[in-house]
Amino acid sequence: MDSLPPLLLEVPKDPTHGDLASTVALGLARPERKAPAAIAKLIVDHIEDPDGILAAVEIAGPGFINFRFSPRFWAQCLADVERDDFARPNVGQGTKILIEFVSANPTGPLHVGHGRGAVLGDGVARLLAYAGYDVTREYYVNDAGKQVETLARSAYARLQQACGIEAELPDDGYPGDYLRDLMLAQRDALLAELAAGLGEVVPGVLRAPATPLDEAASDAARSLLARAGEHGQALVGRRAAAWLLDQIKDDMRALAVEIDVFVSERALHEQGVVQRALEQLTAAGFLYEKDGARWVASERFGDEKDRVVERSNGELTYFAADIGYHQQKLARGFDQLIDVWGADHHGYIPRVAAAIEALGMAREKFQVIIVQLVRLTRGGEPVRMGKRTGEFVTLREVVDEVGADATRFFFLMRKGDSQMEFDLALAAKQSSENPVFYVQYAHARICTLFDKAAAAGVTVPAAVAAPLELLTEAEEQELVKLLAQFPDVIEDAAREREPHRIVFQLIELAGAFHRCYNRHRILDVEPALREARLVLAGAVRRVLRIGLELLGVRAPEAM
Repeated sequence: MDSLPPLLLEVPKDPTHGDLASTVALGLARPERKAPAAIAKLIVDHIEDPDGILAAVEIAGPGFINFRFSPRFWAQCLADVERDDFARPNVGQGTKILIEFVSANPTGPLHVGHGRGAVLGDGVARLLAYAGYDVTREYYVNDAGKQVETLARSAYARLQQACGIEAELPDDGYPGDYLRDLMLAQRDALLAELAAGLGEVVPGVLRAPATPLDEAASDAARSLLARAGEHGQALVGRRAAAWLLDQIKDDMRALAVEIDVFVSERALHEQGVVQRALEQLTAAGFLYEKDGARWVASERFGDEKDRVVERSNGELTYFAADIGYHQQKLARGFDQLIDVWGADHHGYIPRVAAAIEALGMAREKFQVIIVQLVRLTRGGEPVRMGKRTGEFVTLREVVDEVGADATRFFFLMRKGDSQMEFDLALAAKQSSENPVFYVQYAHARICTLFDKAAAAGVTVPAAVAAPLELLTEAEEQELVKLLAQFPDVIEDAAREREPHRIVFQLIELAGAFHRCYNRHRILDVEPALREARLVLAGAVRRVLRIGLELLGVRAPEAM
């Protein structure tokens, strides 16, 4: 035959079928024109095992091959956990990856949907960096366009209100209390800057903070704001966006989300990045005019239709900026781009991929991870309204209520493109019902165990020197097998960009340890068995710590 079918090895759902199973004989039956059982026997007869890692190889059913590993193999797996490079696959080999995530408009605080994207992006970045990729985390600041103009008008109205001046928010403005509070806190600094811009000295009544302003100060502020005009409104908008971005950064720090680079959309326009990308598309023949607007021929590259990049009034679209931004990303030398986008951007993927290809770059370098919405509940009841926004629950409100660890862990419990329910009451529980508590408690429990061992003068040998063959209990064997699977879980999670795989493995490992701990004594047994069980517990602790660190969650030593 020309080629062999892939040799797939799977962990059987039924442990009585062995440790690994293969269906390769069934795949060879038709091309070889032999019964699967006969092919399986031929394969088994030619298996060599000089290192003695196999306890048995069995043929089952129509031709399945089941493998059982020897105690020697499992002992080596347990010893491997102590290696410095354990579970650290170098699948990346230095590949330069840019992960852009969050990228929320600086027009208000982050909400829980942003939070899920932030944690997922950071989780993927941590995972890829651990797996040998050269990772850069980036935030694209949408500080240009209509939404920022709306913020400027909203902030200016709130500033007027903070000065005791009657002013209505624009119909499409941002109504949340956060903007009112921000303008009240920054009122005096803004008035001073506006006065300086006009070459004036701030009237004395405005120099000392006063809430509310007295009548004289309010009249002085009214006069100053009237003279500042549109320039003043634009300045207030820029300052508001900058301060709101600082608050966003604070929210991300509270959640242990790291960002390496912040890229300004406004700066891309000012530096000519966007215009140069459009000029390149024009030169390549992929930009044309119709109905007074300019269009990119994205349909030629798989998009459902062509897209406008410049409206008939000369205004560039968001898509135009995205074209320039993604060209700039690749021009900076990254081998792959990963964007983490909300579910409402799913239809946006083909047009950006088309633009990348139209610019002469490989669309395979562009990948998008979609993040679905979060349904926030408390004890099963929906939670819809936030205290600061009047519209949505902010990310900071969630972190303040349940903590950063629970927030991160819960956000990473589901694949990004699956719907999720976040139960605040469950996330705040200090019990085994709460999965993050369950995992952290397993780690803390082992730390306490080792503290007791040290207090009793018990030393723990290296795994290679411990009598690991004594670990014969079913619960002990379950733990060893889960530990042996961990490197593959890390590698698969890195290749698929799916941190939730690590969450599942940690929950399973923690559960197996709690069962083993509750059924089998560790310290008050004969010394040889005590050594073996302490080595096993230490390996579980290390894997729990590695996994939690990859998730950005603390591994506490006491709870």
